[in-house]
Amino acid sequence: MTTLYCACCGQPFRRSSPRGPAPLYCSRDCRRQIEVRRRVWASLQAAERLPAPLPPAVPAGAGTFHRVEMVWERASA
Repeated sequence: MTTLYCACCGQPFRRSSPRGPAPLYCSRDCRRQIEVRRRVWASLQAAERLPAPLPPAVPAGAGTFHRVEMVWERASA
């Protein structure tokens, strides 16, 4: 049997069977940990791909805008 090293924690482990592809992880816990890491990395990469929000379009020299509230009164006839 060949000694392998876990791709998650780096611990040496022995391959249980010479058949099939070589395992990458020493335990089920390491496989789960890598799945969690992949999901987090994928979500971070997706967030990096989103464009930055554009600043509001304000005409040059317009200065700041003040909010004005209008009060409407009903005229009696």
